[in-house]
Amino acid sequence: MNTLAKRIHNIAPDPVHVTFADDSTATFEMQSAEFFQEEFQGVATPLDGDREHRIVAGGSDTDEIVVGRERDDGGFEEVGAIVAVEPAE
Repeated sequence: MNTLAKRIHNIAPDPVHVTFADDSTATFEMQSAEFFQEEFQGVATPLDGDREHRIVAGGSDTDEIVVGRERDDGGFEEVGAIVAVEPAE
């Protein structure tokens, strides 16, 4: 099971602070955090924004977990890969 996704799941529904691979950070209010067997999907909104974000992980064979932001024209664009997760203070 993806360790970062498991950590998000354990923190939710409380806000989650994440660090991306490029060292930028964001804090998300989690609307949902669910596992479907080994795959993970979360729906969140940044505390300083209003667009829906999706947080997804592809299963136990990878630790990669990525965040996508909803676009105005539909669909999602990648924000970045998460490398660290902690409860928001």
